[in-house]
Amino acid sequence: MVLASPLSFRGQNGVPPASAGRAERQSWWKAVTVDGYVSFSYTHNGNDPVPPRNQFRVFDFSDDDPEIDAAQLVVQHMVRDSGRAGFRFNLISGASVPEVTASYGMHIARHFDIPEAYVSYLAPLGNGLRFDVGKFVTPFGYEVIGGYDGYNDNFSRGFIFGYGIPFTHTGLKASYAFNNRISAAAFLTNGCDAVTPLNGGVTAAGQISAVTSKTTNLTFTFLHGPEKPHNDHDQRSLYELVASWKTLPKLTLGFDGLYADEDHAALNGSDAIWKGLAGYSKYNLTSNFSLTFRGEVFADVGGSRTGISQTLSGLTLTPEYDFSAKPSHMSPGLRHFDGKIVVRAEVRQDLSDENTFRRSTGFTGHQFTTAGNLIYLF
Repeated sequence: MVLASPLSFRGQNGVPPASAGRAERQSWWKAVTVDGYVSFSYTHNGNDPVPPRNQFRVFDFSDDDPEIDAAQLVVQHMVRDSGRAGFRFNLISGASVPEVTASYGMHIARHFDIPEAYVSYLAPLGNGLRFDVGKFVTPFGYEVIGGYDGYNDNFSRGFIFGYGIPFTHTGLKASYAFNNRISAAAFLTNGCDAVTPLNGGVTAAGQISAVTSKTTNLTFTFLHGPEKPHNDHDQRSLYELVASWKTLPKLTLGFDGLYADEDHAALNGSDAIWKGLAGYSKYNLTSNFSLTFRGEVFADVGGSRTGISQTLSGLTLTPEYDFSAKPSHMSPGLRHFDGKIVVRAEVRQDLSDENTFRRSTGFTGHQFTTAGNLIYLF
């Protein structure tokens, strides 16, 4: 479909001679891009847990184990013009990512995942109505899975990202920008993190984003549908508000608020509720050096998300330094690998109102970790 669709659209527009068709086909393929991202990390847990795992973490759950936590390759043709089609194919491998993003019904090798594989079409309606069909990353969250076209300001992910929201969806997405300030999207999917249908139902989602001023953005996202395998009666609902505010040229503030519930999903069979609040601040001390702080709280009422009914909280500080990487200085043939290198450290304190963090072979109510992270993207 990726190969045929653009050619058929051009045929409908009446491209005459074969030579013109060949030139246009060549120009379409010239717009296909290949980009990459590699992340190396090391995390130390002050609790010295046995086994060596950081509790209630995603992507950085390994303790005292230097690793390539993510290596990504993205091949895509971006859709910019009405009446045109494109695609995005995202391959990712590493010690951490696939274990938490692997989707229901997608049986692939361990430590390897395909978080995105979709085709796109921009219909010539109004400002352009875009359709995406396939598997795509979730619209929920202030934080993201991360890759060459966007990564988080903190090295570790927060509790809302790890336990509050889905990672991917498979289905149909329609999005439309009403103007340069307001846009919206609607989704019909198999369910959260599900490539094949979970049950006989469909999960619907929607999003509206608003640029409320030159320095502020607001996004509201919601989801509703049956999310249990072989059960299309019990329903899950998620509601999330995300905001960012550039208060000063060097200071950006962020907010993430989530509320969710699901029928009969608690450990005791009652309805489950999970909710969270997170605040972010990033200050650029120089053009290359920044400090990011995150404070968060996440309540898992009923234990459906973390395996125990508890309230988690965390404080995270991440200093970051980035600089350009220019392999082309060594050889012009390496120009495509020009990009950026990011070096950062992190200190994080996690707390729980229950003794759920491992300390040696026992348990405690707190967890302190330090980490180092090196990123190369091109």
